[in-house]
Amino acid sequence: MTMRLRALLSRLVLPPAAAAIATAGLALPAHADSIADFPMVLLNITDTVTVIDGQSKTVKFDVLNLGSADAGDVVIGFASRAGLGFVPPAGCSATACEIEKLSAGERRHLSFTVRPSAGASLTSYLDVTASVAGEESDDMRVTVVRTTRAGVDLETGDLPDLKLDRGQSADLPVRVVNTGNATSGRLAMAVIAEGGLEPLLAYRNCERDDAPELSAVICVFDQTLAPGASYTLPAATPAKIEVGADTPGPADYYASVVAVGLTDDYLKAFSKRAASARGAELELTPAAGAGDDEFADDDLNPDDNVSEFMVAVGRSDADSKAIGATFRGAPGESVTVRVGTQNLGPTATVRAGLKWMGYVHVNVPAGVELTEVDEWCLPGTSPSRLDLDAGLDSADWVCPLLDQLPNGEKRLFSFSGMVRDGAHQAGFVRVDGGAQDTVHGNDKATLDVVADAGESLPITGPSAGLIAGGGAALLVAGALALRMARRRPIVTVAG
Repeated sequence: MTMRLRALLSRLVLPPAAAAIATAGLALPAHADSIADFPMVLLNITDTVTVIDGQSKTVKFDVLNLGSADAGDVVIGFASRAGLGFVPPAGCSATACEIEKLSAGERRHLSFTVRPSAGASLTSYLDVTASVAGEESDDMRVTVVRTTRAGVDLETGDLPDLKLDRGQSADLPVRVVNTGNATSGRLAMAVIAEGGLEPLLAYRNCERDDAPELSAVICVFDQTLAPGASYTLPAATPAKIEVGADTPGPADYYASVVAVGLTDDYLKAFSKRAASARGAELELTPAAGAGDDEFADDDLNPDDNVSEFMVAVGRSDADSKAIGATFRGAPGESVTVRVGTQNLGPTATVRAGLKWMGYVHVNVPAGVELTEVDEWCLPGTSPSRLDLDAGLDSADWVCPLLDQLPNGEKRLFSFSGMVRDGAHQAGFVRVDGGAQDTVHGNDKATLDVVADAGESLPITGPSAGLIAGGGAALLVAGALALRMARRRPIVTVAG
């Protein structure tokens, strides 16, 4: 694939994928520890819409509750400028949509239409806000640009969220329409999926081109799309998505379909690469309506070239075993230990999400004075019970397990401390592997302390006092990822 096409697909796909990956844990049950026990309603909407003079444009957007509590009395507000021709979502007033309840982790799809009048400014604005029980939680200004030039405006139709088990696959009802007033260049379609999912398009006019964290298959068609026309895929040659045989769950995985126009130069280069390919060819079937144009960088509204969907995968087993250690040394000696967890499988663990994350709770033995703690660990007893001001004086530490841990692999954290003279008392290491971990006999291990001339000391239980703290800081990081992603920054993948 050429650098130019890869850069374009990266710009369109990687930002929303980053947001989805950051929030994909929303499907996890609150089995162990909820990171934020309050609602957090955000908008996922483009910041710029281009409308051809005399035409209307439908703008799709999502309202998401990224918190772990239901949101009641949700209001999506609209403040439009005169002459914008704003038509609110179905069932809403001209100024607001009222949502009685938005469940934790729920994503609601809405759309509105704009049609700037001929006498309106070339640039207009629409302010969109989200509030919960009268308190604003998010806002976005959408710039509406009226253009008098001809242009291509490809859109992909909505794709439903799926629920699949490991090893299962489903057809994708792909539909591409050109809502612009110029004929597109030759078309390309990409199916992109997060690791754990596999795009299935084994056709001679398709090629694989993976990026970090994502699998992609790009198919090239020697076909154009006239204004108002649309294409679908024939039932005999569908695009499919498959869940891997060992994909962990419960979790939601991100996928998308992207449509772009191509130049003849790219089409010729691809034809040379695919000249020796064998097998069936993926074709587009006209669904409605009746050149060599600029590359799809000039699509009037590239954001809606992408149709995103999620694939919910059910629970798999992953036995998380705690790994303890011993601070062994003479009084006054500094000792470093490594503690943590090992995944005994059979599948990988799921990565962290905003609603739940796995973690290791380290209780430091009495008689050890900490001097340095792993940079990934925070003082507290769980992700929602942190004491960020405690510093090295804290006896309890939380080490989040953010990434997937493959079967058999370990995640260890370093703790350094000085063995003090006098009485000692052992601590512990406890792992919380969530819904995947149904074997609990190995969830806890001893974190011992032994003086040079002494003996191993007994295990004690955890402190009874839980410190209320700043677990919401973890939630804010994910929310910022979504905010940055919806601005669609340009990301180039080197090839």
